[in-house]
Amino acid sequence: MKYQGTIGVHATVSEDTPVFDVFFAPNMNKSECNSRRFRELQELGEFLESLEVKHEVVTRMLDEVRKGRSASIENIVLSDEVIFDEGLDSTITLNRRIN
Repeated sequence: MKYQGTIGVHATVSEDTPVFDVFFAPNMNKSECNSRRFRELQELGEFLESLEVKHEVVTRMLDEVRKGRSASIENIVLSDEVIFDEGLDSTITLNRRIN
């Protein structure tokens, strides 16, 4: 199954080190999502590109994150397999696999 939703990145600082939490929120409801954590912008960019997000969109998102802002990309479609493999499960995708 495929889910359309939003990928979000929230930037914070932990012990003087930037931390970037990435989550995927399916449009189906407001369920909670797991997130992935990265400590380097390059790793974050590589991860987003591995999800087949266009390079120019990734570049824009990284620019926002560099400025210390949260950023999001809407209308992203991810399959069950990608969501599971990348650790981006949400309540809705977990419930679908359990039932």
